[in-house]
Amino acid sequence: MGKDQLLEEMKQDMLREVQIAVKEIKLNESDEVCYISLLGTDYEPVLGLITLGIKSYRDKMIKEEHPQALWYLWNSGEMPVEYQVGLEKVLPSFIEKQEKFVELIGDSEWEDYWKACQDVRFEVAYQLNSLDWSRILPVTTDFVLYSDWEELDVENGDLERSIPKEKLIILKELGLA
Repeated sequence: MGKDQLLEEMKQDMLREVQIAVKEIKLNESDEVCYISLLGTDYEPVLGLITLGIKSYRDKMIKEEHPQALWYLWNSGEMPVEYQVGLEKVLPSFIEKQEKFVELIGDSEWEDYWKACQDVRFEVAYQLNSLDWSRILPVTTDFVLYSDWEELDVENGDLERSIPKEKLIILKELGLA
């Protein structure tokens, strides 16, 4: 199987399985989910972790008035680890596919394929934003999914390729984007 075909297969896996994977995360009775982040890393460029952003934690973060507030609020690493899951939890073959993909691209094509992996996460997040997530999780009215990575720059528009305009407007009105 070629690199592009493998990447497309992982994209379809994500579109189908992210909804199932988030159900594996145990929420407290009072938890509301304000976002789902799809994190890509150097070692897992297509999808490393799926993280639920919990409103009560976000509210605490807002009160802290961090100097880089938007970066801080959208940094999925600031959420407790118990709100994270890997897609391999529901689809064990995903990790094998991703390892094979990384092996196939090697160092020489890394930069080009990092962009392709980001594009996949953008597309998946954008498409999954159209679902009614309230049937799956207790979500806030400003709930979104987005592609996440270490250098995410919310202030310079990095959420825009993941989130439909109507949802971005809501986030901006609330001072969250």
